[in-house]
Amino acid sequence: MVLYMMEGQNDLFKIENIEEAEIRQRLLYQIVSQTDTNLDIQLDNALKLSTQLLGMEIGIISKVVDQTYIIQHHYAKHNGLENGQKFKLGHTFCAITLESNRAIAIDYMKESPWSRHPCYEFFELESYIGIPIIVDDDIYGTLNFSSSKPKKDGFIAADRNLIKLLSQWISGIIKRKQVEKQLQDQKELYRLISKNSADMICLHDPDGTYKFVSPSVENLLGYTPKELVGKNPYEFFHPKDQERIKSESHQKALEKDPSRNFHYRIRKKDGSYVWFDTATEIITDEEGEVVSLQTTSRDISKQKNLEILFAQAQKMANVGGWVINLESGKLFWTDEVYRIHEKEIGSEVFLDEGLSYFPKEAQETLQESLKVTLETGEPYDLVLPFTSAKGTKKWVRAIGKALFAEGKAYKLHGTFQDITKQKEYQQKINLQNKELQNLTETQDKLYSIIGHDLKGAFFGITGMLELLMYEAEDYSELDDDFTHKLEMVQQSSRQAHQLFENLLGWTRLKRDTLEPNYSKFELTSEINKVLSLFKSTAESKQITINTDYRTSAEINADSSMVSTIFRNLISNALKFSEPESEIDITISETETDTVISIKDYGIGMPEKVRARLFDPSSRPKRKGTNQEKGTGLGMLLCKEMIDLHQGTIKVNTKEGEGTEFIVKLPKKMIE
Repeated sequence: MVLYMMEGQNDLFKIENIEEAEIRQRLLYQIVSQTDTNLDIQLDNALKLSTQLLGMEIGIISKVVDQTYIIQHHYAKHNGLENGQKFKLGHTFCAITLESNRAIAIDYMKESPWSRHPCYEFFELESYIGIPIIVDDDIYGTLNFSSSKPKKDGFIAADRNLIKLLSQWISGIIKRKQVEKQLQDQKELYRLISKNSADMICLHDPDGTYKFVSPSVENLLGYTPKELVGKNPYEFFHPKDQERIKSESHQKALEKDPSRNFHYRIRKKDGSYVWFDTATEIITDEEGEVVSLQTTSRDISKQKNLEILFAQAQKMANVGGWVINLESGKLFWTDEVYRIHEKEIGSEVFLDEGLSYFPKEAQETLQESLKVTLETGEPYDLVLPFTSAKGTKKWVRAIGKALFAEGKAYKLHGTFQDITKQKEYQQKINLQNKELQNLTETQDKLYSIIGHDLKGAFFGITGMLELLMYEAEDYSELDDDFTHKLEMVQQSSRQAHQLFENLLGWTRLKRDTLEPNYSKFELTSEINKVLSLFKSTAESKQITINTDYRTSAEINADSSMVSTIFRNLISNALKFSEPESEIDITISETETDTVISIKDYGIGMPEKVRARLFDPSSRPKRKGTNQEKGTGLGMLLCKEMIDLHQGTIKVNTKEGEGTEFIVKLPKKMIE
């Protein structure tokens, strides 16, 4: 059984589903055990298997360069993605993953804090799980899976652990590919290797003596065929490989069980050794006796060197395993655990010494966790300070679990990881968050100053225009064109003031600083005040506004917000009404709500506009019947303020037949 942990948690918890965890363990084993020498095929196969297991539609291995997101490998049944395709990093959910520097899982994007993220707008992906890929302590890119559908049962801890381990494996594969490319860039070396890459084909007596050697041997080993014929190959095998070759390859061939892809070292004419991959075939006589052996060999030194480099890359993950025999108290560590402890590999270690590397408080925490694990079987996952044998201060993650037989624990095992780098990253993130908080506070002060000063300026302009309009009535010699222009300036001023109020209100809503200030007042009186503001606008388009107040509608609400709501709705009705038409405003009541209807008989809306009316990421911006400009911000503000009052807004519309907004405000607020 494999233990799976949630990212970022130190407390113990149960595996959600042991069967699911074991399925992911088998998948991971299948992935890391691939034998295909083409690393790209291995990565593609890993993506396909993981995407299908997670129940997602798309799997991607990306590379991030500056702020550009590049698809390196992908798996998807039906989409337009291509390897090499580029996107802005900020337009992908992986920006969230890299900013968090950990595994991120989002079951239902629409209901998450990232529902307004550009990626959701562009691609409409509802579920996502991803993790950074780290190569040489640097961020390479991400491993991520996504779907256009929500994750029905949600991501489980085993999913997080799967992608975490998978990202470490992918990191090793990428490192291998990078090293391979470096070798390929050494043109002279590769020119010599690739110039004559034919396999070496040989015919041997049963004891191994060369009877025939192909001319390619000169390029591979430096010998001519004549120099080898008649000699036994054991003269050239590496001393440490001779016994293994004899028992696992040569003897089995004589027993008619020849080996395939047998790896060993053989000496070249210059005295150096290369790695050979040899396949053996037997040649028998009529009685079935082995009379000759045929071998086909090729130089695999490059692949072997890459395997060594891959093993070194695995060390970069700084993860090792350990086992404690509870009877003897003896510890078994993998090489990486020894390296983390900066202790000689293979040296004997006991439990007491293992605990001694932790400071007192951390040691007590670990001992208590070991006790609970041994008593209950519950695994532990701890992040603790640590001091190596050479005095190096580190942070480590220690995971452990007990194995039981007949109800008694007999062994402890787990993993040990150096997470010092991650801790340093977290400290940097905390510092950045603090700086961001200071920046937000500065912005709040700036908004306050702007709001106060601009409001004063608008009031001054509006007041002066009203005074000019009043004085213009006493001057009969003023022509109608001048008066009309003055009215248009006044109308433009009010529209600009309304836009400013909308922007300021929207900013405050998005910063969660706008809260309703409840008081009781008559809704009809407030709407009449709003109507007085649009008297000149209505007259200029010769629009008649009909009111049907079936109740005085005393409500408990924020009068300023209510005024903003109906100022925007009435303004929209006027904007999209044809000249010489009508607008009907009706107020009625039900047992629970006050209902306000604002109905115009103007141009209406097509369905695609109505559907986006309250969508902040793609709000429609339409011009009125007199080419009045619109930003779409007013509708968003109305919706937000109605939501703050626990109300609802409904839109009935048809293109060419007008629009009706129905607002319901509850008589009694829900606590």
